[in-house]
Amino acid sequence: MNNKVTILVNTSDGFEDCWNPFFKLLSKYWKNCNLPILINTEFKTFEYQNLNITASEAHKGALDRRLTWSECLINALHKIESPLVIYMQEDYFIEQEINSELIMEFVDLMIKDEEIKYIGLTDFGSKGPFGSYKDNRLVVVGNNRYRISTQAGIWRKETLLSYLRAEENGWMFEIFGTQRAKKRNELFLTANRSLYSKSNHPIITYIHTGIIKGQWHEKIPSLFKKEGIDSIDFSIRGLYKPKPFLIRKIETASKLLKNPGRFITGMLGK
Repeated sequence: MNNKVTILVNTSDGFEDCWNPFFKLLSKYWKNCNLPILINTEFKTFEYQNLNITASEAHKGALDRRLTWSECLINALHKIESPLVIYMQEDYFIEQEINSELIMEFVDLMIKDEEIKYIGLTDFGSKGPFGSYKDNRLVVVGNNRYRISTQAGIWRKETLLSYLRAEENGWMFEIFGTQRAKKRNELFLTANRSLYSKSNHPIITYIHTGIIKGQWHEKIPSLFKKEGIDSIDFSIRGLYKPKPFLIRKIETASKLLKNPGRFITGMLGK
């Protein structure tokens, strides 16, 4: 059993319909995966054949209120014994073979060099500009947008914990966490986009992302059909219809500004 890294699948019980498809595709495209896997549930447990899955059951014996996104993630991270985690979410439905050998090489690199706090594995998340790094497979993520990202990546567990704030949800963590990260001189890396991208030798790739605002991405039905996943009734969640870019940005801004004090302190990186 590998004690260097744990695959963390961040989810909640309301997304249980994603679990079987997610793990079917993970087991298909990461052949013979023997890493420990923690699925971050609220109350439920889950098993999948030939995978070493433990459920966090973050709410079990907890408070008389629903924990926030960050509180559940903090609880899950405290249950992990390895120093590194490969962060995933339940709607990252893998589309093709994962370069697991390269992922484990990056894990070993982080074990040897504690200065590296994070390695992104996709061309989602930060769009650069990036700085050069001594290993040309990787580039440095500067103080730019989405320096903190919830896309698939390898995190030093203690680093991820240090950026989480109990009151924040996922997109607040990315926005405000990035502002906090700008105040800390830590080494964040990501896969070199000229070598590894969705269209060119991806390390791990998925539809970005499978669930949008509680509805299925419009490309998911065809992916599931191709993969022989026929147990999903898409009418229950419905299919997401993309909104214009400006409308999406206005909606995000209005949500952030519902609590002006939190918005100001968050954007100041406090």
